Amino acid sequence: MNKFSKILSFLPMVVLSGCMAGPDFEKPEYQYNKQFSQLQSAEVLKQNQQKLTKENLVDWWKLFGDDNLTWLIEEALRSNFDLETARARVEQAKAALSIKKSGLWPSADLNASANVGARPLDTHLSDNYGAGAGVSWEIDIFGGIRRSIEVSEADYKAALADSVAIRVKIVADVAQAYFQYRAYQIELRITRDNLKTQRKTYDITKQRKANGFVSQLDVVRAAAEVASTNSQLPQIEMNMKLALNALELLVGVPSGSLKGRLANETPLPKLESFIPVGVPAQLIERRPDIIMAEHKIHSAVASVGEAKAEFYPKFSITGTISYDTPQIGNMFSNQYGSWAVGPKASWNIFQAGKTVANVKLKEAVVKEAKISWQAKVFTAIKEVEDSLVSASKERERIELINTLVNDNQKAFELSKTLYSAGEIEFLDLLVAQRALLNSQQSQVASRVKFVNNIVSLYKALGGGY
Repeated sequence: MNKFSKILSFLPMVVLSGCMAGPDFEKPEYQYNKQFSQLQSAEVLKQNQQKLTKENLVDWWKLFGDDNLTWLIEEALRSNFDLETARARVEQAKAALSIKKSGLWPSADLNASANVGARPLDTHLSDNYGAGAGVSWEIDIFGGIRRSIEVSEADYKAALADSVAIRVKIVADVAQAYFQYRAYQIELRITRDNLKTQRKTYDITKQRKANGFVSQLDVVRAAAEVASTNSQLPQIEMNMKLALNALELLVGVPSGSLKGRLANETPLPKLESFIPVGVPAQLIERRPDIIMAEHKIHSAVASVGEAKAEFYPKFSITGTISYDTPQIGNMFSNQYGSWAVGPKASWNIFQAGKTVANVKLKEAVVKEAKISWQAKVFTAIKEVEDSLVSASKERERIELINTLVNDNQKAFELSKTLYSAGEIEFLDLLVAQRALLNSQQSQVASRVKFVNNIVSLYKALGGGY
């Protein structure tokens, strides 16, 4: 047994000194400008705007100061079905890694037997008892096992990054669905307020008709305007319900669970200072989809080494110890025991064509993974640039629409006064009413679009973890 121990003692040194087949992974290099180009020319960026850092990207939604939004996102991070599925994939990858790591260590088995028999057949019966153990250890001289572990480690990290990418998407989707729901609430209130005003106008017009100041045509037009505005309500209410359904699915709660919580209208956040200044381009390196693509390159490169290790022989050490005795009480007595230890080698020398083809296949996978990584980097830059320009221009549009709403409000108030005095026709009042409602609805649509552009920017930068 002392010899057996000495043989085993030098095996770790053999493994550690062994070479590693195939190339080593090299982290791909990023090539881009230090700042995003849109940011350099955006005239709307003024004072009091935030500096975007890795720290405030982690929980960017808290910058909106909306407790309901924070609650919804935190609930989604606990209960969203896609996130639960991603976590299960991470657990699978972790288990696969543990399986691969076990290949570095010896495997052992135990056996025992008991039988009764006679030889020759006509002699008396005799008992026989046996027990034994076997150990086998593949020495990873050429790194095939270590490369396979490297593949699994990279796959595990890729699965983690994928779960983070889903988290980033879910956070952004919840925020955008929430703001869209709030926008529909505001639009519904604006439309109802205008409907009340139009009904008052209709009543005034009927009274003026009764007094002989206007014709029946004005009364019909006033009624038609009320009906037109009233017909918008079912569409807005439907949009609200659909937005709420989408939000409940994202959060992972039963249908109808959020209606009471979100019943009270909440204004959209005023985000004039939310277009961040000085967005460093290297922030895209933290995007989980890019990190995942990088790990996939690593996995593919390690797979090349795993495939190339098949060119070389495999060496292992096997050892056995066994006992064979006619009396169970003497089972572990030295006189009935034996042991053996020795090396074993195997080499698939007649499968070279298959191995070469497999290496070429793995190298092609590496090429594909690198192209995919580059495409994701370019896509990330485009998404950030798009979000920046969209937010910048939408902010300009909001300022113009705000002016338009103020002017239309003044025009409508003046039209009511002039119409009551009989100084303008009803059609002039009708035009002013329509213009005010349309501009107010455009104002809400523009504000929610701007807010969601900001959300898209945080998502494009990998914010949310």
